[in-house]
Amino acid sequence: MKKHISMTAVGCALCIAAVGAFTGCSDNNSSEPAEVLTTDETEQTETSTQGEVMVQNIPITADNAKLQSRTVMKDDVLWLVQSGSAAEFTVSGRNASLTLAGSSDINNFDPRYAVYVDDKMICDEIMADKDVTVSLWKDTDKTAAVKVMLISEAMYGGIGIRSVEVESSSAQPVVPAEKAPLTIEFIGDSISCGYGVESKSPSDPFTTATENFSKSYAYLAAKSLGADYTTCCYSGYGIVSGYSGDGTKNDKELLPDCYGKSSIYKDYGSDWEFSEDCDIVVINLGTNDMNYVAADSDANGSEFVEGYKAFLKTVREKRPEAHIICTVGTMGGDDIYELIISI
Repeated sequence: MKKHISMTAVGCALCIAAVGAFTGCSDNNSSEPAEVLTTDETEQTETSTQGEVMVQNIPITADNAKLQSRTVMKDDVLWLVQSGSAAEFTVSGRNASLTLAGSSDINNFDPRYAVYVDDKMICDEIMADKDVTVSLWKDTDKTAAVKVMLISEAMYGGIGIRSVEVESSSAQPVVPAEKAPLTIEFIGDSISCGYGVESKSPSDPFTTATENFSKSYAYLAAKSLGADYTTCCYSGYGIVSGYSGDGTKNDKELLPDCYGKSSIYKDYGSDWEFSEDCDIVVINLGTNDMNYVAADSDANGSEFVEGYKAFLKTVREKRPEAHIICTVGTMGGDDIYELIISI
């Protein structure tokens, strides 16, 4: 049975989140930065019996973490490979830390990630090293919710989670966070990625240091609705043409070509299985097609409509029960808006 979903509430959340993202607002409560140590090797896994406090080194997998958006397991490392890809889990014990892996200098940039403990950001870093250790807490027995999230986008590499190290007497000191009752898929371009959302000026050159998915309309809308999310978004990509300053066709950067992949970066470019539940799909595309369509509104406009229809068929095939919302933001242009509502 299909879930009852208030589309009015979803629409309001999207509008409010879009305003928040445009102004660079975020309700993350940052605390002091966590201690980040560069390491070359991870320790061997140690086991524990109930009642005996031991150091345990526990790999993060789909069995002990709630995974948000697209991830890839490779060489026993869980890689977060899309905007907002995250692992969420609860850790119980003392002196807890994370060992993370990096894929650096991909397309001339390093990926950016954040770590949260009980919804407070303790670490926001650019991953320029092969491995780092992030201290979650020290000398305190506690149970806390932990989230690791990739906040830059897929084309600039991923963040790997090697393991959680914790002193604990529990046989299962790491357990997955609870799934939300609603899951939304966001398909889009730089607007969905949070491109430049922390830039000081529109003329600032791109860097992953100013791209932050946690300040995008997509993340803010999902959070306001208490929803889980999954993403597929790439800056500059379109339906029939990626961004083109002079209106010529850019057929090298098309979102429909990426939708079936975990990531366009070759190391994580496996086919995506679409095994996760999805209640709503939000498609926010067309902004990058705008200049190409405007160059010949009749011919190129018709091509855009047919391309959009073809992509909708693909999305419906992958998400047969989902509500699909087709939208475009204020940067998309009136011509693109009119084409989308005509479909």
